[in-house]
Amino acid sequence: MTTEDELRRALQLARAEVLELRRRENSYKEAQRLSGVGSYEFDITTNTNRWTDQLYRIYGREPQSFEASYEVFLSMVHPDDHEHVIKTHEHAMATLEPFQMEERVIWPDGSIRTLASWGEVVGDEQGRPLKIRGICWDVTERHLLQQELDQGRLVDAQTGMPNRVHFEEHLSLSLESLARRDTTLAVLLIGVDRLKVINDSLGHAAGDEVLMAVGDRLRGAVRAGDVVARFSGDAFVVLCEGLHSAVEAVRVAEQLEKAVHQQLEVAGTDLSPSVSVGIAVASGPQHVTGALLRDADAALSHAKRSGRGRCVLFADEMRASVLVRLETETMLRRAIEEGQLRLHYQPVVDLSTGQACGVEALVRWQHPTRGLMQPADFVPVAEETDLVVPMGAWVLEQACRQLVAWEQVRPGLTLSVNLSGRQLSDPEVVTRITAILDRTGVDPRQIALEITETELMRDPEESLVVLLALKALGLQLHVDDFGTGYSSLSRLKRFPVDTLKVDRSFVSGLPDDGEDLAIVQAVVALAGALGLQTVAEGVETSEQLAALRALGCSSAQGFFLGRPLPAEEVLPLLGPRIPAAAEPADDRVVRARHITPARGAGPS
Repeated sequence: MTTEDELRRALQLARAEVLELRRRENSYKEAQRLSGVGSYEFDITTNTNRWTDQLYRIYGREPQSFEASYEVFLSMVHPDDHEHVIKTHEHAMATLEPFQMEERVIWPDGSIRTLASWGEVVGDEQGRPLKIRGICWDVTERHLLQQELDQGRLVDAQTGMPNRVHFEEHLSLSLESLARRDTTLAVLLIGVDRLKVINDSLGHAAGDEVLMAVGDRLRGAVRAGDVVARFSGDAFVVLCEGLHSAVEAVRVAEQLEKAVHQQLEVAGTDLSPSVSVGIAVASGPQHVTGALLRDADAALSHAKRSGRGRCVLFADEMRASVLVRLETETMLRRAIEEGQLRLHYQPVVDLSTGQACGVEALVRWQHPTRGLMQPADFVPVAEETDLVVPMGAWVLEQACRQLVAWEQVRPGLTLSVNLSGRQLSDPEVVTRITAILDRTGVDPRQIALEITETELMRDPEESLVVLLALKALGLQLHVDDFGTGYSSLSRLKRFPVDTLKVDRSFVSGLPDDGEDLAIVQAVVALAGALGLQTVAEGVETSEQLAALRALGCSSAQGFFLGRPLPAEEVLPLLGPRIPAAAEPADDRVVRARHITPARGAGPS
């Protein structure tokens, strides 16, 4: 017989179990609330639906405020999604397979939320469905973000115009339907002339203003139904449909060129922007998007070579120049594999001592039939492809090995090597450079990697991450072509750079051009304020050299100080080359110290 004490203990254990179950249930409910996930169990045989409190909240209702039958559930689902939801459930009950889906629901305030759910069907031994149970969560914010991303994928961020992706998708659809119509369509690739000159002289803000103005003028001048898009940095593209001939396409291009070529005031300067236009036409289904754009690009290149403000219709012979470019790419790939590349070295001279303090490694191509090719003949092709990555790695490794060899006879030199934009964005760039430093045994403190200002500012945050990693290896970092890009002072001071290289376009005007004097003075002053060195490029006269000395530039390079030469020929030049203390050519250089930079001339 059960004693009173045993009964009391049994009751205590029962209460404890109940309390523990309640605690677990409360913990489960709290976990669901914090995670934003609700759960349900639908009894098919009784048409009853048990929802957790969090699921009521996901549907915008107060917890347990109504009995959640299947009909009530469907009444909250967006009408357009009813069929999808019902078919998903019917298929799951017929197959007893798990399911997942997304559906929209309507909250009491009329707002629409997007929900994701996962569920499974519980069946009996005969395979008949008994219950559906699962979980549900709100994915509205993710959908909104995806919509923004999709919109951004098709819109140019700077101009708000359709971008290249949008244009190519539209062009593909137009070409597909062209076979059903007896008409012609044309692609007009429009390049803004001399944009780099505007950027260099007035600043990139002025260049951006010109681009915006050109885009607005094109949109205002095209025919109804024509599509205008931003194609690339300095180019727009127009799709004209319903044309009757190629001649009509040329007339449209000429009208657009005239609309753009109107006076425009930018940065206090009156400009008359001009554009060059490459035209490619299609009148049948044999054309494809890529080929048509390549033809337009070939025509645009021909237009630019012919002079500014030209409209050129693509002709088959223009494809030959494209083929030459492809041939160059193929041969360059082979040149890298077969060791046809060569390095020349140009001295860099310390202007305070007159002593060569370093060299810059410059690549050349010893072509088997064309002879020694300069970088301008093949580096742009390498930049447009992945070839610049292996080529850049080869240049760095060979130059490092040469520096190690020179260290025995001419110690203490700094070796400068260019790092291209594609290399900078290569996710393996730090690993590749580390491996080269290890293989060659070079002192990383003697290696300077030169990155152009434009490439640094293409993605400043990503550039900063890479530069910090390179700096941690002990390398020097130089900003090449400084003054031709568009870097803000706040960003520049964040970069762990050691030297600013003054672009040759500003050195060429010294000492007579007051604006060039002002710009160089501003760059030198900025470098001094940030604790950086300066290297002037493109020194070709003694007057330029004297001006740079007077302005306080740290060092310089150029044909006047030494041309790029093979390693064995440049070594004798790596000693004192110029007097350590020359006077300025005339007092114009001294006055340059007091010139205020012209608006838009100096760095921002």
